[in-house]
Amino acid sequence: MKKLYFLFLFSVLFSQNFFAQIHLNALKNDVHGWENIISQKSGFNQDTAALKRHLKPLILSKAKEHHILYHALLANGYAEAFDGLNKKSEFYFTQSVNDAEKSKKLPLQIWTQINYAKYLYKFREMTRALPLIMNAAAGIEQMEAGEILFPGKSFKTIGYYMGTIGDNEEAINYLKKARQASAPNTSEYAEILDNIGQYYYDLQDIINAENYFKQASVMSEKIGDQIRYAKTLGNLALIEEAKGNYGSAIQLVKKDIEISERYKADQNTMFANTLLARFQLQNNNLKEAEAAIGKAEKTAASKPYFKTSELEILKLKLEIYSKQSRSGEELEARRRITVLEDSLKKTDGDLPLSNANLMAQKTKYLQNIRKTEDELRRESSMKKLAVGLAGFLMFIAVLVYFKGKRKEKRRQVMYNKKIADHEKEKVKYERKLSEAHETLQAQVEYLRNKNNRIQQLNSEIEEIKNSTSSYIEDEKGKLHDLLQSHLMTEENWLMFRREFQKEYPEFYQTLKTEFPEITTANLRIILLQKMGFSSSEISGLLGITQDAVKKSRQRLKRKLGEKYDQLFTIVFSES
Repeated sequence: MKKLYFLFLFSVLFSQNFFAQIHLNALKNDVHGWENIISQKSGFNQDTAALKRHLKPLILSKAKEHHILYHALLANGYAEAFDGLNKKSEFYFTQSVNDAEKSKKLPLQIWTQINYAKYLYKFREMTRALPLIMNAAAGIEQMEAGEILFPGKSFKTIGYYMGTIGDNEEAINYLKKARQASAPNTSEYAEILDNIGQYYYDLQDIINAENYFKQASVMSEKIGDQIRYAKTLGNLALIEEAKGNYGSAIQLVKKDIEISERYKADQNTMFANTLLARFQLQNNNLKEAEAAIGKAEKTAASKPYFKTSELEILKLKLEIYSKQSRSGEELEARRRITVLEDSLKKTDGDLPLSNANLMAQKTKYLQNIRKTEDELRRESSMKKLAVGLAGFLMFIAVLVYFKGKRKEKRRQVMYNKKIADHEKEKVKYERKLSEAHETLQAQVEYLRNKNNRIQQLNSEIEEIKNSTSSYIEDEKGKLHDLLQSHLMTEENWLMFRREFQKEYPEFYQTLKTEFPEITTANLRIILLQKMGFSSSEISGLLGITQDAVKKSRQRLKRKLGEKYDQLFTIVFSES
């Protein structure tokens, strides 16, 4: 009975503690008070009802600033519960940003924008995050560190975004500000050092990158942050790779994986296994590379916002399959890569990221102008800035759209010109053949020209397949149609055979009488060989592979037996 009583008492105390409401300090409705509210850990995971009870004092407060925090923290809770983009979070994030703007409290305006941007950044909505980041960056420049909510974290978020859109120098600039605003010998400080190193690495400044990675590694190990320590080992492996020390790189990344798995850091384990696969592939250790990439793929496929990582993993798998001549799996990987690339074009693919980078550069220029105006006239409101920024971004978006359209039109014109040139050349040689009275020599010259055209078209089809114009050929297929038209048709064959019979009557008759086993397909190859065409040229003209030509000869050899050598003695004789 006593046990049941204590169990009941423990559960009551636990629930009261776990679902305790957030604590407000009525005397501190300022930056420090807001930081204290935001820092009160909730840990409600998917229990949003419990989260609302926890946050209830904020919405019941008379202070409008507390309502802003309520909406922002509730939005964060829904994002954690859904682990992805969702309408509830979108609603409450927007509400918090709009209310902060109305409050005219710059610290809250900046924090709510950064808070919303972090959510969009996490789930790869980079273009939507851009105006929020740029507005926050413009506002934060007007403030002292003590006036900013969580200055270290705020500068860090802006820095990470800048790095993701490719502005590595600006990323380093913001992360160095974050370092100045953060306490040393902490996990956050080590994280900042590590990421400064990463952006120096992206700038190919290996010396600075290694310096920061080592600082981060020493600090994270010293303070016992094992997950950050593991990440620094992976980054130091990149430095060893850059120096060509693949053995050292593999050892470092294996240590990274061991620690990440021990502490269940799934995302970092995925990144580290991807690195390991890349290093093993460079060392031609295909079995080890495939094992590592298999582990990484499981994590990448588990979350929709890991698509970029999944794409990188698939490209490594494709390279492995290609080296092992596993054509079926190679085809399947190519199909999945196409699907992922199409999907990423709508979120964080190369095109949206490059557009975002372009818009960011233009936006920074606009903000510099406004910053100069603000020094003379500090009365400009955040609303005007947001409206002006939105209009400018819309202008840039339209500019990028029409620029893309013009490029597409130029590609279309070049493609059509290429087709027209090929068709003219084809007509020209067909006319030349007609004027030459269809002699065997003219036929041979005509076929050699066809073969040259086939090789050129194959090369152009392969080139266009790997270019940004590939979709034009996929839609129209004109180059492929031209390639098919250059293959030896039945009419071409009959004309060639007729002229051959005139030129080599005895040879032809010998074939028909002495070697009745020869099929029409065999005959085509034999006559073309007689006229000096190589196996590759024959395969091109007949639209078959060189392997098919070889197999045709092998089958003929089995049919003819001892007569086979006699046949090719005749074929390669002068008469």
